Amino acid sequence: MKTLFVDSSRKNLFIDTSLLNVSISVVKDGHTLSLISKSVPNMHSIYTTSFLKQALDDAKVSPKEIDEIYVVDGPGSFTGLRIGATIAKTYGYIIKKDITPVSTLKAYAISSKDNYPVMSIIPANKTHYYVGIYNESFDSIVPEHFASYDRVLELITKYNPTLVGADNYCLSDFKVNKVELDIPKIINYYKNKEKVNYYKLVPNYLKLPQALEDKKVKE
Repeated sequence: MKTLFVDSSRKNLFIDTSLLNVSISVVKDGHTLSLISKSVPNMHSIYTTSFLKQALDDAKVSPKEIDEIYVVDGPGSFTGLRIGATIAKTYGYIIKKDITPVSTLKAYAISSKDNYPVMSIIPANKTHYYVGIYNESFDSIVPEHFASYDRVLELITKYNPTLVGADNYCLSDFKVNKVELDIPKIINYYKNKEKVNYYKLVPNYLKLPQALEDKKVKE
């Protein structure tokens, strides 16, 4: 398994509202100065701003001391992703910083302590999933995409990956292992990746919500 070493002395703000949890963290020198992570189903808009303030207060870091902003940009909950992107963009505007987008699926692959290759998998609805398969360098073996149940089983049979995600559950005869995000490790991986200007940041839905898909068909 590839080991990543964190050597940045910069203060990093990490925002994740992609799934049920809202997770806000401040990281410096590979050490977590603060972490607020709570499950708030369908209440991201109520709690994210206060969690952000609490994380900064706990880290004893002022907003202007933040050097880098990382936000999980998808795939995941449509509403959650919009909220995370909006807060990251607003914060980026206030402190005049670009933003580093983080893939939800790759974040779980990076955080996994299981054997590679790994398939990161997130339920999208009752019949489909967001999936991606990665090697030990976290390069994509199978690009992230929206997949049917049958397609997921085909990929498992072909690549024999370890399955990881946000929760423990079984998919047919295969177990999905719950992974806690290793935020310092994620930041270290993404620290030299491409940033985007705050006003250009958009969520990576992989698939539009059904209401918008229906609207496009009508148009």
